[in-house]
Amino acid sequence: MKRNILYNLIVILAAVICFLAGFNLATSVFQNKALDKVISSELARNKIFKRDLVGKVKHVYIEKRYWVSESFPFEDFGRTLENSLEKSGFRLLSVSKSSKVSVVSGKKEVREEALYLISERATSVPIFRLALIRKVPYRLPSAAKVPPPAKTKPKIAIVLDDWGYNIKNINGLMEIDKPITLSILPGLPYSALVANRAKERNFEVILHMPMEPKAKMKLELSTLYTTMNDDEIRSNLAKALESIPYAEGISNHEGSKATEDGRLMRAVFGELKEKDLFFLDSLVTNDSVCGSLAKEMKVRFVKRDIFLDNESSPDYIRKQFGKLIDLAVKNGAAVGIGHDRPNTIAVLKEMIPQLEEKGVELTYVSDLAR
Repeated sequence: MKRNILYNLIVILAAVICFLAGFNLATSVFQNKALDKVISSELARNKIFKRDLVGKVKHVYIEKRYWVSESFPFEDFGRTLENSLEKSGFRLLSVSKSSKVSVVSGKKEVREEALYLISERATSVPIFRLALIRKVPYRLPSAAKVPPPAKTKPKIAIVLDDWGYNIKNINGLMEIDKPITLSILPGLPYSALVANRAKERNFEVILHMPMEPKAKMKLELSTLYTTMNDDEIRSNLAKALESIPYAEGISNHEGSKATEDGRLMRAVFGELKEKDLFFLDSLVTNDSVCGSLAKEMKVRFVKRDIFLDNESSPDYIRKQFGKLIDLAVKNGAAVGIGHDRPNTIAVLKEMIPQLEEKGVELTYVSDLAR
């Protein structure tokens, strides 16, 4: 009796399994037909037929691959396909695109693919993937467009020499709110004071180092002579620098003989290189060795272009400013040297608006040192 019951249960269970399998198979067949009908309809609407089928793959889901024309509208097709699927109980899970360059018969071609992954509406398990493939001409990558370099303003550096004897003109200078470089003589009664005031105003400070001229004249105590040995040159220069706080470089005061002397200037440049300071050549002789020597020793260097106040007349100084501006516009930058004089400072204040109108920018002389 028990055997009969067990046998009947097995038969019933087998029948249920067969029924469910058959039901699932029938459902799957019906589902596949319904989905195939939706996809075939959308493909036909875009003039893609069975002859365009290039492959069918069975993954976890079925994938069919079709060739399409070069102008096939992937985006429009994706939108209409999504609408049709929704109406039929399916949904478009995702759309992805890729491209690949390959060589066919010695020529490069690009294959672009759009992949549409589809599931039933109630689940996120994919049941079908449609792959549409098109060939497009290979085009050489266009050279990246490099924007033209921004047009830089011409730059002018104004250096005012011979500070330290007094402070008569310092208050007038402090009214200027632009980059100015003060070249201060060492060891004078007001040398350190002027350097400190300049620093407070964000002016640049350099040492105006006295050097031996060809002419016979009264010279500063700290002057560098061509008769000095290297140790004496370095010692004098070090003491001079100690007297000028915040010095970022040096220029020569006088020095027509010294700046023609390679040995003396080599000793000076050795100290500048060690202290990472630049040299401004006041260019008081056409035979200066400073430019070539600075290049050889890799010391930052800049030279004077225009003396602004060889004459004290305001009209003369204005004309020299005009020459300086023209030179800066032509070459991109220029250095003008003036002095601690009331007319020079007054004309400088007057010229600043004109510099700005002409698009010329004031800068520190160190910015032009290379």
